[in-house]
Amino acid sequence: MIVHGLIATGVNADGKREILGFEVASAEDGASWLAFFRGLVAQGLSRVLLAASDAHAGLVAAIAASLPGASCSAAGPYADLRIMPT
Repeated sequence: MIVHGLIATGVNADGKREILGFEVASAEDGASWLAFFRGLVAQGLSRVLLAASDAHAGLVAAIAASLPGASCSAAGPYADLRIMPT
């Protein structure tokens, strides 16, 4: 069985990186990312300014659908997802 680890890190008000969430998914597709982000939002994630990722089409669409106002930035094919809340 193949599984995928979805992870989001962020930068807090003190400028320190934090792990915002981690989830194991059966696929790395738009639906998995959307559920992951909706879970983060349900836990209180808000006011995201920038999401830097590998520009996977499903990931970019999930960011747009669940993190309104966040800009997306491509950070290379093996980049981890970094979310910058205000």
